[in-house]
Amino acid sequence: MRKSFNLREVKKSDWKILLEWRNDKITRQNSFEIDLVSVSEHKEYIKNAIANPNRTLFILEYNEIPVGTIREDKLEKNQLKLSYSISPMHRGKKIAQIMMSIYLIEQKGSFLCEIREENTPSIKMIEKLGFKLFNTEKKLIFTS
Repeated sequence: MRKSFNLREVKKSDWKILLEWRNDKITRQNSFEIDLVSVSEHKEYIKNAIANPNRTLFILEYNEIPVGTIREDKLEKNQLKLSYSISPMHRGKKIAQIMMSIYLIEQKGSFLCEIREENTPSIKMIEKLGFKLFNTEKKLIFTS
């Protein structure tokens, strides 16, 4: 079987899997937003994110199975803030690096990622992709 990755925009019907990933204990530990999110809050978030012209949500599929997500927020001209998460079942398999590589191939501009300083796997991955540490104030900010 040929292995294939597909990065596509999130649809409203993706809300359930994204909520599972969002409320995962390790995801919350590595996030700046650590509280559990309710179904209604999450559905509203997905609906608003899809409608927001300054935000795009992507989902990475591996052989048609969702394995990761990226949120892109437009800041200033050609500057994008990225946030990403990997399915708990697919962590530790270099999926984040593959997903970010696929995303970055199609994009132009300056990219910003904020990462908690305790999140060593994410820091190593983002540095492998050429992001540089910008400054530190209780969080690490990387830019490319």
